[in-house]
Amino acid sequence: MSTSESVAVPEPAPGVVPPPRSALGRVIGTFFSPGATFQSLAVKPGFLLPLILWTAASLLITNLMLPKIDFDHMIRSTLEKRGQTVPEEKVQSIVSQQKRMAPVLYNCIGGVTPTIVTLLVTLVFWGAFKAFGWDFGFKQGLAVTTHGFLPGVLGAFVLIPVLSSRETIDPQAIGDMLRSNLGFLVEKDASPVVHSLLQSVDVFSFWSLFLMTVGFAAAARISRKSAGGLVFGLWAIFVLGKAGVAAVFH
Repeated sequence: MSTSESVAVPEPAPGVVPPPRSALGRVIGTFFSPGATFQSLAVKPGFLLPLILWTAASLLITNLMLPKIDFDHMIRSTLEKRGQTVPEEKVQSIVSQQKRMAPVLYNCIGGVTPTIVTLLVTLVFWGAFKAFGWDFGFKQGLAVTTHGFLPGVLGAFVLIPVLSSRETIDPQAIGDMLRSNLGFLVEKDASPVVHSLLQSVDVFSFWSLFLMTVGFAAAARISRKSAGGLVFGLWAIFVLGKAGVAAVFH
């Protein structure tokens, strides 16, 4: 029987913490008993609830941020960086257009991004693990990825009071507001590459990497050391690629 098939979760031995069986129990268990939780997900994968929570958090942050975006300042700064001189009437027209389009555009992005990121990340890990001869079902991968990203969902809810206290919000600077990473130590405009690298040194990111290591080890039935080497290796490639993009487009 393949590891992607759903079978009954065996009863735990006396004194052993039983694996969570419900979707809510698995969400909670991701934080408090990740080992048992991901063993349960490897046997009977599920991913809808954490994906719904992530999408809800994304839309909540989006709608909290929208009324506080200073579109006038944002557009003028963009034009200044490009070295463009635009008549005031044209600037005001652009600002007005952005304000009309923003609610639809931002909510669409906020609503679909969690699903797109989940599918892409799962596909990358699924393919990478298979390349090393470590097999697991794609649904198992979705379960690991969505539960692995739950620390970021928690971070989004922690960010809410920070956003609420701001009079204006720059969407491009939102990643530095929570101070869960080291990006705030270097100004983005001063050194985009260093800022990008420091921003990747993030509490919630490392938490997610640890959870995915536990999860993919359980799904592929390999050691956590082997799974962690691949998970952190792919993350390092992503971090370097992101820094390269920051260097090119600054």
